[in-house]
This record gives sequence, C-alpha cells and structure tokens, in this order.
Amino acid sequence: MKLLSLTSILTAAVVVSANTSAQASNEASVVGPDGSINPCHNLKEQQEIDECYMRLALEHVLVHNPTFPFGALIVDHTTNEISCYGANSNRKNKLLHGETTAFWNCTELYPSPSNNDMHDPGLEWSHQTLYTTGEPCPMCASQSIYRGVGRVVWGTSIPDINRSGRQQLLIEMDDVIGSAHMGGYQLDHRVPDVVGGMLKNECDHAFWCAFSYFRDDGYYQSMASQGLDGYIEERNKRFPCVTMPLFREQYD
Repeated sequence: MKLLSLTSILTAAVVVSANTSAQASNEASVVGPDGSINPCHNLKEQQEIDECYMRLALEHVLVHNPTFPFGALIVDHTTNEISCYGANSNRKNKLLHGETTAFWNCTELYPSPSNNDMHDPGLEWSHQTLYTTGEPCPMCASQSIYRGVGRVVWGTSIPDINRSGRQQLLIEMDDVIGSAHMGGYQLDHRVPDVVGGMLKNECDHAFWCAFSYFRDDGYYQSMASQGLDGYIEERNKRFPCVTMPLFREQYD
C-alpha cells in the first residue's frame, strides 16, 4: 500500500508538472536554471507569486525524493527569476536537507568572482527568497540567516511534520531568528522576513503520506497520550494517500 501511495504521488506530480509547463509556454518566456520555462515570472501579486513558487518546489521534490518531500527553491524576488532548486538528498548525505542542497546548488551555479564567498558572493543574497515545503529546521534556519537571504517562505510547520511521524527538533524558525545576535549581544537585524503556511494543505498532504511508515506503535501511543487521536483521524480523512493533489482549489 505504501508503494502504491508513493507511486501515485509521483505520478500526480509528473502530470501536474507537465500541465504547468504546457500552460507556462504560453504565458512566460523566461527560462530557469534547469532549462524549464518559469510559469511564475509574469505574476504580479505577491500571494500568487509565493503560491506559484511553492508549488514548483513541491513538484520538484515529489519527482526527486517523494519519500522525504522537503523541496526548496531560491528565487531572486527583484527580478522574479529562479536562481536554483534543491531537494532533500538524504540518500547521498543525510545532512543534505532541501534548503542546504538549494544553497549549495546556488553557490555552485553562481560562484564568487573573487573566490571569496564570505565577502564577495556570486549572488546578491538579500535579493533572494527561499521557498521550502517544510518549515526550516534549526540547522537550515541558521543557514538562511548566515547566508543572508531576504525572505523565507515555508509550507508545513515543524509541529505538523512531527505529528506526521517524523523526528524533528521542536524549535521553530521564529525562535532561531530571535536568537540571532551580533557581537556584544547586539540584536542581528540582518535576518530574513518569514512567511509561513504557504500552500499548507498541499504540503501537509505530501508529508502526511510520505511519513506514514514512521507511524509505528510508539507513535500512536504517544499521540494518544497527548490527546491527539482526533488529529490522526482528521488527517487520514483529509489526506488520502492514494493520490497527491497539488492545487489549492481542491481543498476549498
């Protein structure tokens, strides 16, 4: 049954991606770093832009690693152009979270012109928005601060990822940002603006289905002790793991 679920997720992602690409060919002419047309480039409203790029991040990871659907996308929000993609690459290195992979890919695609990424990076990072299907863990949230991105937009919260069955450090991104200080305990104001819950239903659906095999007896006992049996029942009804719809209107 799990194999069917993952196969269905992957199939749906490919179908939606194909439909999106076909529509994009008529609406946009900007080519992304992977050679694909950017369907979000001509959008004007920020909410529409954010939803569009989050959808691309989700589609990307459902193709590349549907069992760990932490997908990321970095976009120059001053030009509305895609800088790079990322997907959780735990089969290669379990530390390569989706955000980490995206940061690495961007650094490879846009190396420092003076071979000094610390002081002369190849991208104007304050112009970049990181889109990530899951709220950044403390490691990735810290990388977002150190890398200097201007914005972070995430889909599913850390508590919901944990309630889906997956191990998490229950430290939310806002708490990591609040801990950022310059020398001498000065508050660090060079932190990203954060928008959470973008395409939440679609991202929640992906994590709930992908992490079903982590929901063992210990999980159910612990959730019951927290009074969260109803959460499991609601998720099972709301997010069937035979299909993986990606469009918001399917949840309205």
